[in-house]
Amino acid sequence: MRPQSDEFPAYIERAVVVTLQEGIDAGRAELQPIAHAPLEIARRPSLSRELRCRVFKRDHFMCRYCGGKTILTPVMELLARLYPDIFPFESDAWRGGVTHPAFAARSPMVDHIVPGRLGGDWTAIDNLATACNPCNAIKADFTLEQLGWRQRPVPATDWAGLTEHYAALWQRAGRPDQQRHLAWFRDLDIVAA
Repeated sequence: MRPQSDEFPAYIERAVVVTLQEGIDAGRAELQPIAHAPLEIARRPSLSRELRCRVFKRDHFMCRYCGGKTILTPVMELLARLYPDIFPFESDAWRGGVTHPAFAARSPMVDHIVPGRLGGDWTAIDNLATACNPCNAIKADFTLEQLGWRQRPVPATDWAGLTEHYAALWQRAGRPDQQRHLAWFRDLDIVAA
């Protein structure tokens, strides 16, 4: 399923029209093919930065769904610090119009290949894949089969999400947020200059 390729609008339109013309029970019958019962889902464990970095490095910062390059978010944050007038960033919510669209388009995310709610292991590295933010948002808690997607193999590339420039860029930006960036360097095996 790609954006705008599902049949939700058609089912929902029929359900609305039938509900108004024939009543509640008839409307329920129209919605039945897309029924989604709420599930009680245990709170997912958060993934450590170290584990996320292992996934990103294994996958060469490439989205395993669309094949697109991702860029380590802290690298883009440093650019935003240097060029706030043309590459803005708001850390709280990535608000549109305030944050450069590259953050939403190219930030790497870790996706659970088999969603935890369907029995996938929340923290097993073989159930985790690098995804660009758009693919991660589309995939949500769907399975690859439900979406008609295939996971791409780990690419043979030297792309590293611009992490090879991270330490030097941090230096150029004046070494801000030292504790935070040094933690990223540690988990990415980057030597801080």
